[in-house]
Amino acid sequence: MLIFFKIIPALISWGVFSFIIFQVPYPESLTSANFTQLTLFFLSLFLSLTFTLNIFLKYVTLSIILAISLIMVLLLQALHILNLVTASLVIIATVLLVSHFQRKKSKNGLPKVTKSLRLNSKPEEGTLSKLKKVNL
Repeated sequence: MLIFFKIIPALISWGVFSFIIFQVPYPESLTSANFTQLTLFFLSLFLSLTFTLNIFLKYVTLSIILAISLIMVLLLQALHILNLVTASLVIIATVLLVSHFQRKKSKNGLPKVTKSLRLNSKPEEGTLSKLKKVNL
């Protein structure tokens, strides 16, 4: 049942993306497209890729990063500046972002929980005297 709730947004976003492709007039090139055409196309493509990748990866942050990377490669290809250097820079940036936003898991497979301060515990003796000296 949970996968059903992930498939519905992906199908809706792909439907919106298809509608935009068939209804918005084509520009002659990417550089001659106006702001509305670019925004509608890339925003719907971004949402479609994000929702679709989230079905398989089950992690929204990773899905967003990969969708942005795919759109970057698509833009570089459309502007005819995709080469080995730019592709490798996109791959390196994607790997660095994925490694930075990677989920931290403990040994039992559950996410790590950081130790938080207990609000109902008494402060240490030295802390209260330090606060009094500062006039707080």
